[in-house]
Amino acid sequence: MAKGTTRSIRWSSSSLALLAIAAVALLRTTATAAPTVQTQPLYGLVERLLPKAYHSAFDFQIVSESAIPPSSPKNKYDVYRVSNIAAAGVNATGRGGQPTVLIEGTTVSALGVGLKYYLEQAAQVELTWSGNRFNELPAQPPRVPDLELDSGNVVTTGHVHGSFVPWRYYTNVVTFGYQFAFWDWNRWERELDWMVLNGINQLPAMVGQEYVLREFFRSLGVKDTDFASFFSGPTYQPWSRMGNMQGSWTYKLTGAGTEADELAYKNRWIDSQWALQQKILARLDGFNITSVLPAFQGFVPRALKNLYPQADIRNSSTWSGFPIQYTNVTYIEPTDPLFAKLSIDYLKLQDKLNNGHRSHHYLLDLYNELIPSCLTEACLKAISTAVSKTLQTADKDAVWVMQGWFLTAAAWNPSRGKAYLQGIQEAGGKSFVYDLASDSLPVWDSFDGFFGSDFGWSVINNYGASQGLFGKLSEITVRPYTAFSQYPNTLRGIGVTAEGVNNNEFIYGLTFTFPWANPDQPALNVPKRLEQFIQRRYGPSRANPQVQQAWKLLSETVWDSRTGKPTGSKSYIEKPPALNMTDPNWLGTIFWYNKTTVVHAWDLLVQSGIAERNAAHGRPLPKSYVFDLVDTTREILLATVFPSIHGSLIAAYNRQDVAQIRAAGRQLLEVANDADRLLSSHPLFSFGSWVKEARDSANLPLPAGTTPAPSFNRSRFQQFLESNARNLVTWWGPESAGLADYGSKQWGGLISSYYVPRWRLFIAQLELAAQQKRDFDPAAFAALVSKHETAWQDQRWGDRNNESWASNGYDSIDLVRQLWVKYAALAAKIAATED
Repeated sequence: MAKGTTRSIRWSSSSLALLAIAAVALLRTTATAAPTVQTQPLYGLVERLLPKAYHSAFDFQIVSESAIPPSSPKNKYDVYRVSNIAAAGVNATGRGGQPTVLIEGTTVSALGVGLKYYLEQAAQVELTWSGNRFNELPAQPPRVPDLELDSGNVVTTGHVHGSFVPWRYYTNVVTFGYQFAFWDWNRWERELDWMVLNGINQLPAMVGQEYVLREFFRSLGVKDTDFASFFSGPTYQPWSRMGNMQGSWTYKLTGAGTEADELAYKNRWIDSQWALQQKILARLDGFNITSVLPAFQGFVPRALKNLYPQADIRNSSTWSGFPIQYTNVTYIEPTDPLFAKLSIDYLKLQDKLNNGHRSHHYLLDLYNELIPSCLTEACLKAISTAVSKTLQTADKDAVWVMQGWFLTAAAWNPSRGKAYLQGIQEAGGKSFVYDLASDSLPVWDSFDGFFGSDFGWSVINNYGASQGLFGKLSEITVRPYTAFSQYPNTLRGIGVTAEGVNNNEFIYGLTFTFPWANPDQPALNVPKRLEQFIQRRYGPSRANPQVQQAWKLLSETVWDSRTGKPTGSKSYIEKPPALNMTDPNWLGTIFWYNKTTVVHAWDLLVQSGIAERNAAHGRPLPKSYVFDLVDTTREILLATVFPSIHGSLIAAYNRQDVAQIRAAGRQLLEVANDADRLLSSHPLFSFGSWVKEARDSANLPLPAGTTPAPSFNRSRFQQFLESNARNLVTWWGPESAGLADYGSKQWGGLISSYYVPRWRLFIAQLELAAQQKRDFDPAAFAALVSKHETAWQDQRWGDRNNESWASNGYDSIDLVRQLWVKYAALAAKIAATED
């Protein structure tokens, strides 16, 4: 554990203890400060998350930077100190109890990390996506180890830490489609609590921005009917915002009304998202998290060209194989005077509608996976210069925030990137670039640290919000410090840009600890940190040597990919069935780890989990423990057993052995259905949970004073929302648009209703080909699959048997035990054969 110091004195070991005790008594007999407007939100967080005994345990104090010398000269941002309060202290918190823990910080963000430090180090708990153990906290808040002696006999008063970068940011703009699309305030509130505890102080605040755009376009004379082909459905808004696509198609698939009906649904959705955004912004303000608000991106309804016929208004390039009507988005050329005028007017309106919330950080991605209208260096510089000057006119303190992902396209090279970024600097502007995928496709190293622009180093880890155990521990624990050593003046942030949550929590949690290490001597002891993580996750008594060994093995295999693969593999089950499943595509299936080791780790973890369950006498295991048992079992069934049986199926087909095709086919479907039953038992692995979120979002509150139309059809609105949820995780657009199964999920319910029927058709076609002594016919199979998938798009979840919502009611641990008994020996045999 790193130790900061506010006063360090060399002592002889004989007198050390008495002097240390005296020093602490003097330092900690102090009066506590009353809550302030700044610290009040943290007390609210404590009351939401922790047992009542802890509500009065903390004294949060904002202090000056000079009050807490940083733990190292470079760790100077958001410095905090955590220490005990002597019993003689005076309670001024107004919470009816004597605080025992003093958390001082230079910002609210620092206080949040200080609280997390206390919970982790003193109480051995933490908040994660999959759960927490706050119900197992001691009845009385434990004290902080107040004095520590390091190997040099230095007395340390309090625990002091600071960040070496000013920004710790979170999320990816597409996460607002893949994950956040249907969240309500309760779920957002929990995520915001998690953010402040992890030191996150910058967040793209993208919810509800269509409300501002709609009101803005209305003010320009654009009719609502023109919005129908411009605004997308809820799950596709991120790509609509970036100009990749426009409009929506799901109402045509579901029969949920006409295009006019869909426009009403979109407007209702936009209104409810705006009401939600106001709550989010208020909490961001309370937690001192800087919101990155959208700037005017320049993408407009086609009808705007009729209103401004003299302006340079064009259509952008096509995107990802989408039909023309859903792409080639209309945009205003950034160097045209109209772009500047509308940008300034848009930001004025946004400020007005946000009721006092103001941010100087603006997200503006002009060319995300789009080809610029010109590629000469002079032209690219002219574009960025014009946009930067416009932002500065609207807000003299504006920071242009962008995703560096656009520079990964073939059209961009270092000279073009330099011209584009230096155009901002030469205009006197400020910028901040998210190097969106530093862990897999880093841009900073090939584009000279973004040529003087401030930038952030990011871990994405799961493109398309893919599932599966995956990580690059050996790289991510080194590369941010390498980047800082080369660009110490411009690497200004570290963040997580995951496209989805509920997976690989250790990887993401570890990333948020990087800024708090000394960048000159990071000394990240990953094995020790993992051991402590498992202790907090399961509880010290449950984190026995067998469990720790299991996670050590997993950290050395699934979490240490060194293949150059950017993200976790798609499982065979969620990909279109084929004779050869190991394609080299972007999200293709590659097995990079030793399967024998992973199967052994699973065996150790399941045996421990079953033993803990038996010893618990009816008490539930921590939710995160159950999550891990389900997740690792999913990995074994779908990444080890299922591919092996697929191999047997194809071998039987190659021999034209009808009996063995049937036998292997039955076994393949049995594994799929077993996995489906297990995953359906857990809400975080359930397709029903996703659909329920979608349908329940029809009930999100509207802004004050908004009244829905009397004729509004709520049932069809819910079907519209469900159709967006279904489409994203299957077709990802209109049929044959080019991104099918990109957002696929290993979810219970989705496996049984969507993937298993595809595999059943595939097996039947292989059997038919063998019977007729001919080759498998991919075209005939594709036609059958298309018919099934099209019908599925129009269904309503819950209308058929065995379609459960959050859970199918089975006990997850009982199912894990059953599947372990059934498959452990087979998985070990398969692994031994393949390794």
